[in-house]
Amino acid sequence: MLSDSHTFLSYSDAIDRVLNGPIDKPYVAFSFDDGFASNIAASRILEEYGATGCFFVPPGFIDSKLPTADAMREFGFSPGTCEEPMTWSDLEDMKSRGHEIGNHTLNHRTLSSISEEQASDEISRGADRIRGVLGECRHFAWPRGQFKHMTDIAARTVFETGHDSCASAERGAHVQPLHSDPQLLCVRRDHIMTSWPLRHDKYFIGRASETASGQSNAWPHGWSVRP
Repeated sequence: MLSDSHTFLSYSDAIDRVLNGPIDKPYVAFSFDDGFASNIAASRILEEYGATGCFFVPPGFIDSKLPTADAMREFGFSPGTCEEPMTWSDLEDMKSRGHEIGNHTLNHRTLSSISEEQASDEISRGADRIRGVLGECRHFAWPRGQFKHMTDIAARTVFETGHDSCASAERGAHVQPLHSDPQLLCVRRDHIMTSWPLRHDKYFIGRASETASGQSNAWPHGWSVRP
């Protein structure tokens, strides 16, 4: 459906267009969170349509040898989730095929629920681990994704640790270029589940486009993300 109406962009190219333009037609970029092994199949499906994705992973979960139920609890995944982790070899293979690997904190921690020092450690060590194995880590998305799960101090740390972007899971689309500092951009992403009826996906994507404005680029009022 999307391939008939939109142009697919890599995640990095999408960020560049939101920052610098032009946003001159409908574009879509794909991203996936949490590092589940089912993402391997998702990456192959994207490739069938000439698309790539950014896969945000918590490195502590990658290659985890914990029993699945224990891993779901240890890394704070949603109740009822039952997924195996990807391996570093999986991620290396995906990167070789043009996909991007992003930071989702070291251990999938809710950053607003831990101390500033712990949050900084989760962000920086997650990036260091990915860069140590894969060579680069340009993008960050915080676990759980709502503004209540993040702080402006943690967002500032994301950029201080060398990330080019910081993504929420707050619904929305970007229709006006920011033409400014990357730290002023809070990426919106529309959460989609493949188990939902297609009409639900169409509704959320359509609503995001119809309600988007320049304000969709902004952090919540009162946040100070720049030092």
